[in-house]
Amino acid sequence: MSNLKVIGAGLGRTSTKSLQKALHTLGFRPCHHMSEILTESNPEVLQKWKKIFLEHDVELLKLELEAFQACVDYPCCMFYKELMELSPDAKVILSVRDSPEQWEKSARSTIMKGSEALPSGDLGDVLAASLSLMIRVHGADMHSLETDLQQKYTEWNESVKAHVPSDKLLVFNAKEGWQPLCKFLGVPVPSEPFPVSNTTADFNKVIDKALTGQLKQGELDF
Repeated sequence: MSNLKVIGAGLGRTSTKSLQKALHTLGFRPCHHMSEILTESNPEVLQKWKKIFLEHDVELLKLELEAFQACVDYPCCMFYKELMELSPDAKVILSVRDSPEQWEKSARSTIMKGSEALPSGDLGDVLAASLSLMIRVHGADMHSLETDLQQKYTEWNESVKAHVPSDKLLVFNAKEGWQPLCKFLGVPVPSEPFPVSNTTADFNKVIDKALTGQLKQGELDF
């Protein structure tokens, strides 16, 4: 068993950072997101994540998520089935974009672009290992221009909907705002606006620093 109450099964670039902030506001905190790894400065922790990625070590993943009530984005979405087994009472959120075309456009201009500028050292090793995990899970190199990302995105979403019982699944577009999310989780709707974070422009500010060699470990915040 784990402490997870919410498992995000949506791929990166489906407003997962906004969803993380929304879940924090609703009391499901802390919520894990790939940015937790990107801002990690402890080499021992980074090596644990590298092992999780390369060996699909679910027991180690469970330990690393022990303090978290929720998780979204990579890498946890790649492990959503295993996390459901560890947390059978958890609810699953499949975050989506308006269309496969929109998701591909965002992914090609951000996370796929980012793979060309991996930092050196422990963080770079972990990110390289995460790319190998994505290849194993998706059955294709998601960073290759030859890969049909729209098809992979559609296949992923359909597989999640087929695997997760309907009463435990919310297919969620951040544009829908608080109402469907709060109803699904059984919590009151906040008075504040639904958060908007990690736009393409935000992401590429980080990537531009990486491409010019100015990016330092612990500096990524999105």
